Amino acid sequence: MYEVYALKYSERDTTKCQFFYREASHEKLTLHYFVWLILGGPQPVLVDTGFLDDEATSRGMRNYVTPASMVERAGVKAADVPISLITHLHYDHWAGHSLFPNAEFWIQQEEAAFWTGKYGGTPAFRGSANVNALAGLVTLNYANRVRFLDGDREVFPGLRVHRVGGHTAGLQLVSVETKRGTVVLTSDASHFYHNVETRQPVQIITNLPEMLEAFETIHALAGKEKLIVAGHDPLVADRFQQVEPGIIKIA
Repeated sequence: MYEVYALKYSERDTTKCQFFYREASHEKLTLHYFVWLILGGPQPVLVDTGFLDDEATSRGMRNYVTPASMVERAGVKAADVPISLITHLHYDHWAGHSLFPNAEFWIQQEEAAFWTGKYGGTPAFRGSANVNALAGLVTLNYANRVRFLDGDREVFPGLRVHRVGGHTAGLQLVSVETKRGTVVLTSDASHFYHNVETRQPVQIITNLPEMLEAFETIHALAGKEKLIVAGHDPLVADRFQQVEPGIIKIA
């Protein structure tokens, strides 16, 4: 059976009104930045790639370490990662792809089309983009290192991606069968537990109805065990087992 780890590599502060949809509160909100590692299958699988130190500096991140260093602390060399499931192409999930030089990146076709199309560069969306990393999609594609998906897909038995959209045009979350039950790696389909548990979206949206429907998909996939891993919530470390600083065993 699979084992799933959340690997924290940075953090930053914002406020609730800047983050939650139609929220008036200026109360501080801290985001933790993770990549996720799935072990126990035919090959190790990485979910997302994080970002590099240029983004850490320009966006005022705290306690940044490279996502690759966290993966290696968890027991897998960065060069030995064969598959990375990219939930979406925002800077904090895609801009670290160069850290994993032998990975094949699995991305929803709809996601890639959006960020290389009409609306990606507009003021409403470009703040979430790392332009150089997005341009790298072309080079990686021609090197046969991108697998474009069209909807849900089984990666290995018991490990699937599910296209939900909402936050971005082709956001996909990941479900993993483990001894404890089905782990759902929501990524930014639910940044915080508050999102999925109260059905309050974030304010970075491409399709609001899809975002709301994603909450229902998360609950349905998780079942009674509710092994839901929110994408940026510091509570992940409280709800699951922190085996050492920054390395959290989900199941």
